[in-house]
Amino acid sequence: MNNNLNIIRTVYLFLWLSMKSPYKYKNHTGIKYLFTLAGRLSIVLILLLLSRLAFYLYNGYLFPETGWETMPLVYRGGIRFDLSALFYMNGLYLLLALLPLPFVFSRHYQVFLKIFYLLVNAAGFFFQLFDFVYFRTTLRRIDFSFFREFANERNLGMVLLKALKDYPAFFLIWAGVIFLLWFSYGRSNFPLRPPFTIRFFSARLVILLLAAVITVVAIRGGTDRTTRPITLGNAAAYVTRPLEMGLVLNTPFCIMRTFGKPSVERLDFFPSEEELNRVYSPEHRRDTISPDVREPEPAMNVVILILESFSREYSGYLNPGASTSYMPFLDSLMAHSLVCSKAYANGRKSVDAVPSVLGGIPSLEQSFALTPFALNRVEGLGNALKKRGYNTAFFHGAPNGSLGLDGMSRHFGFDSYYGMKEFADRSLFDGYWGIWDEPFLQFFAEKLQTFEEPFAAVVFTLSSHHPFIVPEEYEGFFPESSLPLHQCIQYSDNALRLFFEKARLSSWYQNTLFVLVADHGAYSQVNPSYQSEVESMAIPVIYHDPSGIVVQGGQIYDQYTQQIDIMPTVLDMLDYPHSFFAFGRSIRDSLITPFVVNYPALFNIMRQEKEKEPSNELFLKAFRQQYNNRLLDDKLYVGD
Repeated sequence: MNNNLNIIRTVYLFLWLSMKSPYKYKNHTGIKYLFTLAGRLSIVLILLLLSRLAFYLYNGYLFPETGWETMPLVYRGGIRFDLSALFYMNGLYLLLALLPLPFVFSRHYQVFLKIFYLLVNAAGFFFQLFDFVYFRTTLRRIDFSFFREFANERNLGMVLLKALKDYPAFFLIWAGVIFLLWFSYGRSNFPLRPPFTIRFFSARLVILLLAAVITVVAIRGGTDRTTRPITLGNAAAYVTRPLEMGLVLNTPFCIMRTFGKPSVERLDFFPSEEELNRVYSPEHRRDTISPDVREPEPAMNVVILILESFSREYSGYLNPGASTSYMPFLDSLMAHSLVCSKAYANGRKSVDAVPSVLGGIPSLEQSFALTPFALNRVEGLGNALKKRGYNTAFFHGAPNGSLGLDGMSRHFGFDSYYGMKEFADRSLFDGYWGIWDEPFLQFFAEKLQTFEEPFAAVVFTLSSHHPFIVPEEYEGFFPESSLPLHQCIQYSDNALRLFFEKARLSSWYQNTLFVLVADHGAYSQVNPSYQSEVESMAIPVIYHDPSGIVVQGGQIYDQYTQQIDIMPTVLDMLDYPHSFFAFGRSIRDSLITPFVVNYPALFNIMRQEKEKEPSNELFLKAFRQQYNNRLLDDKLYVGD
């Protein structure tokens, strides 16, 4: 609270000094002009404060344990971030408006200032309002990684038009905000253009410097000498649950604060490498892998299907007693597979899934794929299998380059890439993200038939995604449900059924290990069991072996597992003879206690379990030190 009071005191001093100007062109330097500027900034601040309340009301189901009694503390922290966002957005405007030069009071320059003010704040409030909906997907405010994630998308125009149709109220509110900012801006009338004198320049310069001080203090979050520029993590001081940080923060602040700044710091919980590695090491040395699994002859193919938005919530098999299953085929396949009943995603975005599944690298505060560390040397499942003579390929029905998956998949060792360009039939484009799942999975099956064995191939589906539509021939085909996503899940599940029907006729099918995994979970809008930070990450993970050589059907793995365990598990099942790098563990490894990491649940679990089991905290510290320091040191591979 002292930080907020210090900012207010500085503003008061700024205004008081301006009133003392004896200059006859007092309108240009004095209280009236400054109050006009302060009024314009106050409107923005009030809108930020009101949008926090609206965000809470609109997304109330995400915060069932957050009552009105917690809001004073939320707002106490929130105003600190709102003041920072206010000056992040308007600091340059304020400085331009206070330049100690006479041309500032010309009509054309004042028009420029108004346009600049409207554009900057309109952009800020666009993302502030957009996050009302997008937050439901990621459970965190949009940050600058959002722009890197969608930098290569070619169909954002169509997606925005569909969003306008689905959420017209938000666009109307945004237009209303812009109108309010324009209307409240008022007119700047300066009948006399002041001469450039030492007195004019000095008075204006003092005011400019004071404004600069206020801007810096507000952006930093206070005036205490110990105050570092506040960042996203400071919001934790005002909440009891990590998810509530989304209430304290605002989206413009998160975007500006993360611009070009991957939040990874070097850690030294353990002073020596030997001590650190005794607690936890992501290096899988050959002598740590289960020796009792023989490699089938010939070498087994590997096919991984990453399924868009297939949360565990939608499975009847994984939810005994559920009245409805939205993935009936996948449920039937589970009955003949090794099914992980307590599996979790390591990230909340589609772009998080590829490093986790194919590289054993989770995303914590930021998506690994969207940070500069994604350029580090990595191991990767494809690179590992190529040492055994595997041919590797990655399939995604979106326009080539979408989400950067072409480059990312190659980085993890998948040499060939098949996207919309290779599919070559744009008549089956869904109009938003790419080729419908059914024809693209048929294309996937046909291409696999042409590959020389052994091969490792990955396909990433896309139809079960906003804007939640299905092909015209399937409209009304699936049972009605409460959420539009449900029909998309059923459509993609049916596409999987048709894929397996075709694959079973192929010569490679019996000699293939299939892995099916969702890219991320979702915070349920209807099922209380999946309305928590941890369970909203719950996903299906399935290992299916038609031959029964390495995986027996009808098995349940009821220990904790996660996406980063897939690479170690697959290599273990194939009796891989080389050392490799992955942050996860093989589910066959009985020497390492099963664990799950994701953000912010990682720290939430650590806090909950600290008193119960001190070794948990020690392990998580070791995991975090290995993660941070290896990213910084470019050591995401087995050392020499």
